[in-house]
Order: sequence, then C-alpha cells, then structure tokens
Amino acid sequence: MSNNIRMLVVNDFDEASVELVTGSAVATLPVTNLQFYNNSRIFRVTSTEFVLKGDFTNIRLITALVLWRHNWTAAAKFRLELFGNADQTGSTVFDSGWVDALPQTTYGEWDWRLQPVVSSLLDGWATKYSQLWFGDVFASSYRLTVQDPLNESGQLDLTRIYMGRHYSPDVNFSWGSTFAFGSNETQQRTDDGGLFSNATATWRKVSFSLAYINEEDRPGLIAAIRHAKLSRDWFISLYPEEGTHKEIEHSFACKFTALPPVTSTSFNNSSTAVSVEEC
Repeated sequence: MSNNIRMLVVNDFDEASVELVTGSAVATLPVTNLQFYNNSRIFRVTSTEFVLKGDFTNIRLITALVLWRHNWTAAAKFRLELFGNADQTGSTVFDSGWVDALPQTTYGEWDWRLQPVVSSLLDGWATKYSQLWFGDVFASSYRLTVQDPLNESGQLDLTRIYMGRHYSPDVNFSWGSTFAFGSNETQQRTDDGGLFSNATATWRKVSFSLAYINEEDRPGLIAAIRHAKLSRDWFISLYPEEGTHKEIEHSFACKFTALPPVTSTSFNNSSTAVSVEEC
C-alpha cells in the first residue's frame, strides 16, 4: 500500500447500525454519539473493556479505521473484525488481531533523558487517537473490541469512529505544505509592560497542493469534496504509517476551510490546493 497522503472522507460507520454488546454505557453518553460530530457528546463506558457490533447498510469496501479522541492508556489494545454477511456471520473477511491503541515511541525518536522506556508518540498531546490502515476488504458487518486493563479513570471514552474506504492519490502532495496551530487566544499589553493572555484550546491547520491528479484519481477527489463540503468531518493523514512524530502531527480529524477548486493544468492532469483545520 502506498504511503502517500490518505483522506478518509466517506464515513460508512455513520450509516451503519451500532450496538454495545459488552460494557456498561453511561445513559447520557450512548454509543450512538459516535455517529455524529460533537466533541462534547462522547461515548463512555464504566469498564475497562467494551465490544461494539453492527451492520453496514449494504456491502462496503473498507480500508481504514480511526478511533478519534479517547482517554486510553499505552496498555490499551483494540481488535477489528469484518464479516462477509450481516449479523457478524459468514466468513471473517478481515481480522486485525490485537493492535496497540497508541503508537509506541521508536528508538530513533526516544529521548532517554526525559521519557520512560515504554512511551507513546501521543504523550503530551491533549487528543489521543488510534488508526488502522489495510487493503481492500468488502464487508457487510463488523465487530470492534477494545481493552484497556490499566486505565485507572474508571471509564473509557471515545468521541468518534471513522470507518470506510480512504482516498490516496497516485502522486503525493507537492513540496511546500504548511503546518500551523490555530488558537482563539488574545493578548493584552498592560501599562507596566506586562503581556497577558487568555488560555484557550489550540487546533492544527494544514495546507498542501496536489499538483498531479491523473484521470483515474480525479473522480475520487471530486466525490470526496462533494461529499464533505464544509460541514462534514473526516480524517486526514499526510504521512501515514511512518511511525514518527511527523505522522502524529499531520494526522487528525478535520474539515475543509474552503472547498478546493480543481484546475485542469494539462492533458489528463488536474491540480488543487487544499486547506483543512482540526475539528
């Protein structure tokens, strides 16, 4: 599988059924909260394990799973199973096995002076998430199992699930991409020269250009823009499966800040400039 930029725009999980079969959910924070965007209305269970299952509306082509904004520890693991028939029956067309929920720090990026031997690339980030990429799988139903035996909070939280087929162009984005943080913080200078600020949340912003979109990739890009518009949330990863801090920095749930125009630059070639912000 190519390591070019990946965009999981069409979220088939939103249209699927979802049922909690193991674990005790908080009544005011049900599992259906996972199917729409709202960072305040999360899904919460009062246990260290939960199992979800559901059916897709029709057979779907699935290549990715993202578990966005959770409170799990470095000991957490998850397992995704996809089935050929509804109700988790028929052949198992995909089984991820047990996957570490948080990416471990590699030796090359481990700072022995500051970090414990076992540490995660997401240590220090306010938003934790898990991601899984795999080859094309046609599935009618799914089962997701999450275990976090060392979680001491007494609850497992999860805000959003993205599951579907990701878009990845044949030619990667061009040099010159921009990464930045956004913030609503304001600063005020006092008469004595002090500079005071109000602390607010920050979010990530990325801009990049796809300068070589061939005719095979163009319909998928147009469909993604048409589906997402400015209102739908989706997931982007500019450096997928690198296992580095750069991958973590450039992977997040997002929305378009403007609908990107697609320009025909030469025979069977198009280009576009994309800007997104974390949501």
